[in-house]
Amino acid sequence: MEWGIILSNIGAMGVGGWIGVFISNWMRVRRETAARAVQFREQQLAQFYGPLLALHNEIRARSELRLKLQKAVNDLHAKGMLHAETGKTVLANVQDENETLRNILIPTYHEMIKVFRDKMWLAEPETREHFKSLIEFVDVWDKILADKLPSSVAPAIGHTEQTLYPFYDHLEKMHERLRSKVS
Repeated sequence: MEWGIILSNIGAMGVGGWIGVFISNWMRVRRETAARAVQFREQQLAQFYGPLLALHNEIRARSELRLKLQKAVNDLHAKGMLHAETGKTVLANVQDENETLRNILIPTYHEMIKVFRDKMWLAEPETREHFKSLIEFVDVWDKILADKLPSSVAPAIGHTEQTLYPFYDHLEKMHERLRSKVS
């Protein structure tokens, strides 16, 4: 009789031990899966969404400054406060803004395309849908700046930065969503 109790206790401990091993292994796999998911989100932030958002913020800051300056010049002009000497500086500012577009803004858009192309594997499917509008926007500007397309065509095809606003909004939302998941 004692042997029966001993054997049943050993069997019970063996089953309990196996259950413990199974639960420990299952918990380890879950932790590793969660860690890989966090690591992937960190990569998405550091290599894709973060850089794209930073480039967009640079473009937006420069564009907002340009609009502020244009408004100030237009206001001065409307009040008749522009004179021959200020006319030269206004013209110089217009030329400077054209150089900024050609040498800073468009290359920044090209950098956005490069990040998108090189790190596409980090983009969520809904983000990839915006790649086409970014390419189209930049290609039209490239053609206009290279005098291969008249600038009058741009409004006819709806070529404005507003076509990228859904992309910009999406970038900000994705960046914040990923940051909250990582933290």
